[in-house]
Amino acid sequence: MRKTEVYQVRLDSQEKKQAFAVFKQLGITPAQAVRLFFKQVVLTRSIPFSIENQNIDLDQLLKLKKYQLSASPSVVESEEADHQDIFDELDAILNENSQS
Repeated sequence: MRKTEVYQVRLDSQEKKQAFAVFKQLGITPAQAVRLFFKQVVLTRSIPFSIENQNIDLDQLLKLKKYQLSASPSVVESEEADHQDIFDELDAILNENSQS
């Protein structure tokens, strides 16, 4: 049997209730839904759905990140670290929008 780990996530309480209701209608548990999401991330090597928010321009964000990297050529970042920075920036943008 594979080793499993626990991972905690903070969620907006209203979004959590709504999502859990959908999972119940689908006949799956929230844990199964999260495992399905992670499995699809691994299989597709991407977020398995389009991210649509008019306040976020992903192309612009990627161009900004590439510009920042080219502006300091002596600093070499791994692809994984670069992706983490993008997710951190997206998270910050989404948190700003949800607090507005």
